[in-house]
Amino acid sequence: YLVTGVTRPIDGDEGGYDSIHPQGNAKNVLTVGAVSNLVSGYNGTGSVGLGTFSPFGPTDDGRIKPDVVAPGVDVWMADSPSDTAFQLNSGTSFAAPAVTGSLNLLNQLRTSLHTNSRPWLASSMKGLVIHTADEADGTGPDYRFGWGLMNTRRAAELVRNNATNGWKSFIKEVFLPDGGSIEFPILALDGTNALKLTICWTDPAGPAQTNAAIDPVALRLVNDLDLRIISPSGVTNFPWVLNPDLTNQSATVRAALATTGDDTRNNVEQVVITNAVASNYVVRVTHKGSLGTNGQWVSLLVSGVQAQSKPPLVISQPSVTASNRVAFAWPSVVGQLYQVQYLNNLEGATWSNWDGEISATRTNTPVEVDMTGPDGRRFYRVKEVE
Repeated sequence: YLVTGVTRPIDGDEGGYDSIHPQGNAKNVLTVGAVSNLVSGYNGTGSVGLGTFSPFGPTDDGRIKPDVVAPGVDVWMADSPSDTAFQLNSGTSFAAPAVTGSLNLLNQLRTSLHTNSRPWLASSMKGLVIHTADEADGTGPDYRFGWGLMNTRRAAELVRNNATNGWKSFIKEVFLPDGGSIEFPILALDGTNALKLTICWTDPAGPAQTNAAIDPVALRLVNDLDLRIISPSGVTNFPWVLNPDLTNQSATVRAALATTGDDTRNNVEQVVITNAVASNYVVRVTHKGSLGTNGQWVSLLVSGVQAQSKPPLVISQPSVTASNRVAFAWPSVVGQLYQVQYLNNLEGATWSNWDGEISATRTNTPVEVDMTGPDGRRFYRVKEVE
């Protein structure tokens, strides 16, 4: 519908909060807000001004929206009267294409660096934009600018570092099985570089929402994942959280800076340690409740850490677990896909896949296989899938 005489939808709360358009409220999409053009470039949070028309969260269940912002005020663009006509216009409709085009370039960059790689998960592209964004208003996310101003150059640097300084050291896609966890060590650079880790996942659809209630506060998150980083001294670092104040809907409360704690609303979580020491930290991703039989793919993005060398792919720790069962393990890269294969006879045979691909969730991956080949023997090997 057409709204005149106001800068944001008339159903927004005090201070313009809770004004995101319906299509921008979906939890898995990348929602983009509009800010003024940064003529002199980014120069801290004071250089980022939100467009007067750009709506913002929280959503009815308290999630962070928009996800990021991009220039969308007074944008020069092609016009229709002639081949040389231009117009000056503003809108989130002009900020979103800037993010979309940048993501396409980043995807092309990744493909050029890894010609045989599988396409990114949608959550990896969304997480990359969020992880590398510039602070737009204070520290951490907020309900007006989301996670900040998209920084395509920084995102490209992370993609390139992930390719040249250790495959999957900085960008990982990991399958989290129901009842399982993801855990791996990272070596922080030093106190001058913030240690940052972001997880993002495409959450399953929840129950259909009806019009029976206005502003329903029921959580829309289905799979509640939890990101934690444990310091060398044993301190647990929690992700950013915001107070949506769904009861009183106070603009003052909603404008407060982000704190840290247990996030039960968003399918994006981020931990930042500004004073990290040059030592080993432990990343841990767990989940509440049940993920169902399908588990959950999750994207992890890391910065402020040293690249880790890929360990030799050598089978070790063999042991007999039953009369026809053997267990073994191999050093693995978290986020790497592996395939166990077998042969019953080494002479002229082709390798067959034993079970499906394995997404490594630890730096050591164990399996248990059978020895039901001829004469009770079978030959096994492990190969990297990607």
